[in-house]
Amino acid sequence: MDDRPRPDGADGSAESGGTGRGGRPTDDDPPALARLDRRFDASTRREAAEALGSPSSSMSAAASRIVDGLFEAALDDPDETVRAAAIESLYFHGDDHLDRLGRRVADRRGGGAEDGSGKTSGAAETFSRWLRHDRAAYRMLGATGLSTVGDEGAAPRLREAFDDGDARVRARAVRGYARVGGEAVEAVRPLVNARNDLVRGAAVDALVTMESDDAVELLARAARRGNEGLRLAVVRRLGALGRRDATGVLLGSLRDPSASVRRAAARSVAAVIAESDAVPAGDVRDRLLAERPFEADGLLAVFRAVAAERTGADRRAAPADATAGSEERVDTETKRYAAWLYCELLESADPTAADRSTAVEWLIDALDHRDRLVADLAAAYLPRIASTSGTGDGLPDDETDSALGVDIKRNLRALAGDEAASDAARERARAVLRRFKRAVVEAAADRDVEYVYVRWPADYTESYNE
Repeated sequence: MDDRPRPDGADGSAESGGTGRGGRPTDDDPPALARLDRRFDASTRREAAEALGSPSSSMSAAASRIVDGLFEAALDDPDETVRAAAIESLYFHGDDHLDRLGRRVADRRGGGAEDGSGKTSGAAETFSRWLRHDRAAYRMLGATGLSTVGDEGAAPRLREAFDDGDARVRARAVRGYARVGGEAVEAVRPLVNARNDLVRGAAVDALVTMESDDAVELLARAARRGNEGLRLAVVRRLGALGRRDATGVLLGSLRDPSASVRRAAARSVAAVIAESDAVPAGDVRDRLLAERPFEADGLLAVFRAVAAERTGADRRAAPADATAGSEERVDTETKRYAAWLYCELLESADPTAADRSTAVEWLIDALDHRDRLVADLAAAYLPRIASTSGTGDGLPDDETDSALGVDIKRNLRALAGDEAASDAARERARAVLRRFKRAVVEAAADRDVEYVYVRWPADYTESYNE
C-alpha cells in the first residue's frame, strides 16, 4: 500500500478473484465485489469499494469475502482513490478492521525499525507521512498505524493531529497519543469537552490509559460537571483503572441525575471489585451502606438493573428479537458482584423509609436467574432479608403482607409449584421455605421453652418438683 500513484498492474494479482478470496466471486456475492477486479477501470473500482462500505442484510452472507476484497484493494490497488475508498469502507465494516490494516502495513514496511543512521524508517515514517495526507482515510490510517508501531517521535506527531478536521482522525490520534506514552494531560483537556462523541470518548480513553493523578483528577471533574454524554463516557471507562480514587468518583456518580449515568456507574463499580485487588469489595459495600436510607429508584434499582443484564453468552443464546435495540454489555463476574451488592443493600435498607416490595419480588424471581450463582445468592439472602422485616418473630406472615410489602412465603409456594419454572428454581424455592420453617421452630423454642441452668443434679429435681 502506498499513497503515491502506481501504474495499473503493479504489485498484486490482476486476476479475477485476486482480492484475497482465492477464486472467482460466487453467485451469492454482491456484484460490487466482482467490480473490484482490476480488469475494470479505476472509476468503477472506486465506486465498487464505496458501495461495499454500506453493509446491508443482503451482504451478511458474504461479509468475510467483502472484507477480504477491501483489504486487498486498500493494500494493492494501483489507484490512490480506490485505496482510499477501500480504507473508508473497511472502517464502516468495523473499527477493528482499520487496526488490522495498520498492522498489515506495518509488517510490510518493517515495523518502524531504525536504519543505520539512527533515523526512524519503514512503517513509522510511512504513517507519519500519511498523517499529513490530503485524504482523511490516509490520515486516519496514519494515526492508527503510528500508535501501533510507535517510536520516540510518535507522541508529538500524533499530538499535531489533535486539530485535524476529521473527527475520526482526532479520535485515533488522541487515543494513540496515550498508547505510545504521551503524558500531557493539558493537551488532551480540550478534546474531553469536544462536541463529537467519538472524539470525547477517545479523549477519556486516553486519560484512562495515562492513569496519572492529573488524568484521574480531570476525569473526576468531567464526571461531576460535564454534560450527560461526557459523564456517561467517563463512568463507563473509569472501571478499568482499579484505583481507589477512581472508584470514589464512580460512587459519587451513583447519585447522578441521569438514570443512564447511574446505571453505568453501578456497572463500573461492580466491575472494579470483581477485577481489582486494590479495591476491596467490603470497603465499597461499607461506603454504599453509609448512603442509607435508600430510595426505591436509587442504589437498589441500579444494581438490580446490572444484575439483570445479559452477558455476551446470554445474548448469543437468546432469540434476535430478545436483544434487539440493547447495547448493554456486562461480564459474568460483574453481574454477580452487582447482585451481591444488591442483596447487601436490600438487607440493610430501612423498611420504614422506602417500599421494598419491588426489590424483594425481583429477588424471588432471581431464584430462576440464568446465572446459577446469582440464583444461589438470592436463595441465601431471602431468609436474612425477611428476618429484618420488622414482624414479631422476624419472619413474613402467612396471612398478611409483611413489612417488606410482599408475602414472601406465598410467592415462594407459587414458584415451587410453577411448572414453567426450571427444576433448580423450584428446588431453591422449596429450600428457602424449609429454612423459614426451621426458623419458626427455633423462634418458638426461644419463646416457650423454660431453661433450667443445672449446676448439680438436685437443681433439676427441685425445679421439677415445684
